[in-house]
Amino acid sequence: MNPKVIVIDTSKCTGCNDCINKCKELYGVSRIKKSGEIPVFCMQCENAPCYEICPVDAIYLEDGIPIVKKEKCIGCAMCEIACPVGSIFIENTYAHKCTLCLDSDRLTPACVEACKDNALKLICDECIQNIKDVKRKKLVNLLSDVWIEEI
Repeated sequence: MNPKVIVIDTSKCTGCNDCINKCKELYGVSRIKKSGEIPVFCMQCENAPCYEICPVDAIYLEDGIPIVKKEKCIGCAMCEIACPVGSIFIENTYAHKCTLCLDSDRLTPACVEACKDNALKLICDECIQNIKDVKRKKLVNLLSDVWIEEI
């Protein structure tokens, strides 16, 4: 997993499009796709299929995040086909995808800041590991209690 990724709490998302509109305001095209009413974000794959498949090396990695060089992109859509979550797409003859706003001067992705419902979070690999550790400990404690009761 990449060091950072945007996650969405679908129970909080109201489908207001604030994240999409903010992205479009900054980049001219929203780099966020939608599935029904829910935004779909690039998972910033560690071994990014979009990066691997690009025949003209129009996608490069910056801090492990795939970024499209629009000047090099030929719009062949191989990256779009390869993307496991469908978050990269061709518009205006070249590929677009979320970059966590790394290609801007922002510290936090604009979509995360724009989300009034607090449904979007930028989380890091260490945060995910901490969540897993807490859940693992709760499960072990639960199973231990059940096991002790059975004896």
